[in-house]
Amino acid sequence: MKESTEGKLCGPAVWPARKDRSSDNFAWRLFRVRDEKRDRYHMLAVGTQESGDTGRECIDLVAFRVETDRFGDSRAREEVCSMSAHRSFGLTLTNGFVIVEQESLRGLNIGSLCFNEIVKWARRVAPDDHVMPIQLLGSHVGAYGRRNLERRHRFYQRFGLTFEFESGDVHPLASGESKDIVGRDLVSHSMAKFPNIVEVDLLATLQSLAMAREELEDDVRGLKDGIANLLDERRRRSDVVVRVARLLRLPVVVAALAVGAILARPGHFGLHL
Repeated sequence: MKESTEGKLCGPAVWPARKDRSSDNFAWRLFRVRDEKRDRYHMLAVGTQESGDTGRECIDLVAFRVETDRFGDSRAREEVCSMSAHRSFGLTLTNGFVIVEQESLRGLNIGSLCFNEIVKWARRVAPDDHVMPIQLLGSHVGAYGRRNLERRHRFYQRFGLTFEFESGDVHPLASGESKDIVGRDLVSHSMAKFPNIVEVDLLATLQSLAMAREELEDDVRGLKDGIANLLDERRRRSDVVVRVARLLRLPVVVAALAVGAILARPGHFGLHL
């Protein structure tokens, strides 16, 4: 049995289909990813879920880019990559692809960070199992270019995977098959290997967000109270104007009648107009 990985580090993940991909069943970690080229940070939530009986263990991994200005909104996230591995008469390390969906997020060590979690799982769960051969396909060399083939090769090398490449291809790294290796000989890395990525304390972040939310709610309550006070003041002034108008209405009517009478019969009042 072989795994096939297309000639680039991105593409649609289609296998294996898990029965339950609810994010509620995943253990989550939060990372801040520095993008030097664009001078910005990305917040990355990485979830893992382990399942299966002894000898048939599985791991699913999914990573989302989270919009920090809409934190807490489940719609404010974008899937970046999805990986799976399982154990069954050997270790299958990929779901057919090593994925970073968004081109703008490639080259930021996100794929390496996620695959590193798969490798750590494999070393822990099945150190004596042989890794099922990974077959690299050169069918997309023309579409993806030589540079990507070199990047793909470096990617697998950093985790201890080496390949026997087929001769006669358009590029020496175009196609081949991984050499035999057992789980314990795979290479996993500490976070120091990913200098642009820092793990964020999820509990502290949630506490900070909760405090910020309380402060915002206090500000909203203060604004609502201020608006209510302004409306009350406006209503009070309006009531004063109405009362004054009512008080002045009778004198004004009397004065108007008097002026009308004078104008109608000025001589009666000793006026010669």
